[in-house]
Amino acid sequence: MLNQTQKSEILQLVEDEKERLGSYREVAKKCGISETAISLLRKGKYGAEGDDVYYIIGRALGYEFDTTNWVIADTITNYTIVTDVLADAKAESMFMGIAHRAGSGKTASSDSYLNLNKRNGVFKITAKEWNAHMFLIEVAKEIGADIPKGSYVKVNALIESISDTVKRIASQKPLLIIDQANSLKPSALRTFIHLFNECEDILGLVILGTDNLETEIKRNVRLNKTGYDEFDSRFGRTYIHLIGATLSDTRKICEVNGITDRDMQKTIFEKCDPTKMTLEDGNSIRVIEDFRRIKRLVKSERLKMKHSSYANHTKEE
Repeated sequence: MLNQTQKSEILQLVEDEKERLGSYREVAKKCGISETAISLLRKGKYGAEGDDVYYIIGRALGYEFDTTNWVIADTITNYTIVTDVLADAKAESMFMGIAHRAGSGKTASSDSYLNLNKRNGVFKITAKEWNAHMFLIEVAKEIGADIPKGSYVKVNALIESISDTVKRIASQKPLLIIDQANSLKPSALRTFIHLFNECEDILGLVILGTDNLETEIKRNVRLNKTGYDEFDSRFGRTYIHLIGATLSDTRKICEVNGITDRDMQKTIFEKCDPTKMTLEDGNSIRVIEDFRRIKRLVKSERLKMKHSSYANHTKEE
């Protein structure tokens, strides 16, 4: 059951999304509910019992229902790299790609950037194994583009509708973030060619994926597979790689999440099996590539602290 604060936060997301998409009708379409339901909720007159409609809206608009109290350290190396790439792509309306192994913080960093810039024309979708049609439908929903009527909408019609919407909000310097882009099918990847052609110098677009994303693109370019050379060209034939969590980064992550003992911070770093990385200047550093390992160890340590505190309290009684 949601509390009143959570409901108020979800309703604020509705207001923010209305500013971004232009109308409550577009917000309702994105959430898959009626505009009447949105109106009644805003007026406090929605009659249905339970919180189902809030969950529907919250999930559609990216509300964080998780209450595990995990804090993103926004000054660590990978966070800075990801947010800088997103900001650059937005400012210069460029197509850019980040390709790095799973667990490197791409999703968390881009989510944080999105939450800070939702009112400034920033959009994000998390890709699945979609073909061109499925992918473009999701993009259209996210940016508030009209989806042409009919039992099956043609890909060209969807591209045109998306492009028209992007041009309508051109003054916002729109940015579209595609997370887990390596999940997309080849037909979906080819649509980026047409989106670039239609929205060049208007739309910024960043794809996020594992290192396999770059590997597959380059392999298919060499094999002369349809569309891959054109796709690679639009992304500058270069994909940005991240670094990982240094000891300093690990200390910051621990600190903001309640682990303040410096010896324990160092222990967590070592338990994550840091590997040596050589930088462009020739110097080498030790880094943790999978941030999920840090998160798991921090949470485990917090549980130990909690149980220890409880045991001591029980003894005192």
